[in-house]
Amino acid sequence: MNVLKQILLILSFATIIFTYESCKKEDDLQNERQTVIDDYNNIYLATAVANPGWTGSTNGCIAGRASQQTNEMVIKRINYFRKLVGLNYNTTLDTSKFEMYQQAALMMKANYQLSHNPPNSWTCWTQKGFDGAKTSNLSLGSHSTGAITSFINDFGSNNKPCGHRRWILHSTKTQFSYGTTDKSMSLGTIGFAGGNTVIPPFIAYPPKGFVPQTLVFARWSFGIPGANFANATVSMSGPFGAVILNVVSKTDNGYGDNTIVWEPVGINTSSIEDIEYTVTINGVENAPEKSYTYTVTLIKI
Repeated sequence: MNVLKQILLILSFATIIFTYESCKKEDDLQNERQTVIDDYNNIYLATAVANPGWTGSTNGCIAGRASQQTNEMVIKRINYFRKLVGLNYNTTLDTSKFEMYQQAALMMKANYQLSHNPPNSWTCWTQKGFDGAKTSNLSLGSHSTGAITSFINDFGSNNKPCGHRRWILHSTKTQFSYGTTDKSMSLGTIGFAGGNTVIPPFIAYPPKGFVPQTLVFARWSFGIPGANFANATVSMSGPFGAVILNVVSKTDNGYGDNTIVWEPVGINTSSIEDIEYTVTINGVENAPEKSYTYTVTLIKI
């Protein structure tokens, strides 16, 4: 009888512990989900810039500058995306290089085309602008914080390696610079201070965990500093089983961290319910693990 009571007592304690751990895990998940919602509302949406306050003009080739408020919004949005993927989110802007990137942004607007090597025959060409164009992400048709989101999206047939995204999410970055007009932007990403050590096991976009469905784009990426993805494969599963996908880049190195990029088909970005997609990367070389699996949960906000 005593033995039976002891067994029942042990089982009761085990049930209590299991229930406590399950509730704690659920609470942690809900807290994580709420943090993503709060950050989206209080940081991402709050950094929308309708008018960058640009003081320049293509008439007379005046580079001008953006407002201080726009400066603050730009770095906040950069840090928003870095936080979302688990990186440091305390990067700053190097104001000493603003003029160079303002000149580059002016050149893109004045000629209404993009080039990292603009010829000196371009309207409003300057050496500073040329130097800025060579070391920056370039955007035309969007400005300031809108351009930051466009870089993360990295749409277009020339952007399959997602180089713009990778420079913003570069693991070691601690600093950027930029210039913007009302129609163009030059985000300085090359040759800036590094040294960040807050680096997750991998840098995925969309990231592991909860993510606003409106920020899930056509191209998914997975990067690890120094990793070799030449022989890597990607598989995904969702609510209806395996997800068809096409790997579009895995050896295009030199843009921030080494990264594999793929385009999944049929991702639901308009559901009113949370939707989970599980990603597995196999065959990774020169990395702590050869295989990585994680789950991305798309949420409506």
